[in-house]
Amino acid sequence: MTVEQVLPPSPLTGEHDALPAVADTGSAARAERLMSFLRQYAEGRVNSALMDDRRSVTPAAILDLGKAGLFGLQVAQKYGGLELSHADAYRVIAQAAVMDTNLALIAGVHNAIGVTPIRVFGDDRTKAMVLPEIARGRSLATLAVSEPGAGSNVQGITTTATAVPGGYVVNGRKCWISLGAWAGHVNLLAKTTDEQGRPTGLSAFLVEGHSDGFVPGPEAVTLGMKAFPQNRIDITNLRLPSEALLGAEGQGMAVAQSAFYGGRGMLGGACVGVMKRCLQLTGRFAARRHVATGTLLHNGRVQQILSECVAATRAVEILVQQVAHDLDSGREVSPELYSACKILATELAFRVADWSVQLLGGRGYLDTNVIGQLFRDIRLLRIFEGATETLTVYMGSVISKEPRNLIELVSGRYRAVGTMELLGKTYDRLVAGLPAADRGLRAALRDKHILASITGELACWGLLSAMTEYTAHRTGTELDRYTAFWAGRQLHDRVQQAGDAKRQFEVLDAAFLSERIAEYATEIGDVQQSLAGEDRQLDVLLSRP
Repeated sequence: MTVEQVLPPSPLTGEHDALPAVADTGSAARAERLMSFLRQYAEGRVNSALMDDRRSVTPAAILDLGKAGLFGLQVAQKYGGLELSHADAYRVIAQAAVMDTNLALIAGVHNAIGVTPIRVFGDDRTKAMVLPEIARGRSLATLAVSEPGAGSNVQGITTTATAVPGGYVVNGRKCWISLGAWAGHVNLLAKTTDEQGRPTGLSAFLVEGHSDGFVPGPEAVTLGMKAFPQNRIDITNLRLPSEALLGAEGQGMAVAQSAFYGGRGMLGGACVGVMKRCLQLTGRFAARRHVATGTLLHNGRVQQILSECVAATRAVEILVQQVAHDLDSGREVSPELYSACKILATELAFRVADWSVQLLGGRGYLDTNVIGQLFRDIRLLRIFEGATETLTVYMGSVISKEPRNLIELVSGRYRAVGTMELLGKTYDRLVAGLPAADRGLRAALRDKHILASITGELACWGLLSAMTEYTAHRTGTELDRYTAFWAGRQLHDRVQQAGDAKRQFEVLDAAFLSERIAEYATEIGDVQQSLAGEDRQLDVLLSRP
């Protein structure tokens, strides 16, 4: 069956014309110059394997990329930045990811969660003082939210900022802080209290990284993105002036959301770059590798896999471009679209990287062939800035209570009324298939979580299916038509799975799981290695008394 038979031309006219371009030829030209520089720089000045082995980027790279403008992508030109549109900034990050994933994530974190809160919530004085420094890479910026007991649950943070005359005293601990030890400027979230200890909400502060009482801890030893530092930060009696507030007191959640949402678009851009690079290498190998039936590329199963990977890459590209277009048009981007971008971009990027390793066979397992490192590095993004499972459950919970945004997107904006009806009917069947409520509160809560997870995943794929079909009708290209067909099949498969209530809701309860896992100790023991490694402690006769 051909793509044309699967997805016939749309009879609609006018409403499916190309989305109006957000014209900024200056931004596009500046982005193209930077992308050309990144390609040249990657050729002669970047050694990803060396940085991976050393767990550190080449120091000169930060300076060189800062001079080129990579750390001021959306900073206004009057402050020394490139002032790129969102679409152009995401293209640059995609190119940076092709150059090196660690450098791309450093730039993405800095530009998204570091710079954005300062651009949006900083006063004129703060912008004039800070933005010229961070735009040229003379100071890196980041965000400190996560704590040992509060990751995605921002409201659960325990770091406090107590009001004192002229400012605040901050105490607490942050963990998993990207660029934590490198950043010269940190957007810090804390719960503020007045001088009598009464809570005044969640607030954000701009902290200089070398401040007394603000001490970065050890760097985490990570599975991938080894040259991308993650640190704990201990905060003890850190004194901040009132001018350090970003926005008003109690506006911290809005500051955090501006950073998180900005980060999701940047992550999507990085995923597009990694996916294209993986397929570039895999396609080259498949065309050259001869097997019994000819080249690997002419094997039907390989073509099937690569077709899915190319469609997934294009689907993520469409999703990221839509987010960028909305932002550049001044349109408010719904949380559902942001969440779908983060969830689908990172999950599909990992799937493409995994298939690339697989298709290379033994060569994929060799760490000298690039794709293995990309596979390890991209794994982080399924966790970073909110794990897929957390975001999916949250998204599903919100949609269950208020589906209006999803309906407006799928049925209204993308004209996919049938897709929205399918999602609604599937949700109704899921609710009807919930086990009896007499199983107890814990079981009911568990079923609620499962229902929310399925709902969130279906919403993501429904939105992607609607968006890709809309794009296919608009452009008419073979790739977009196949991508729409692929996304529709992905949605159909998930709808079929969701229809099996027993499969979805029949799980082992927590008590049984705990007991069974505890029994493993008698079957395999409980080994914890204790042989000492390198002794890095300063000799007691040399250390401070």
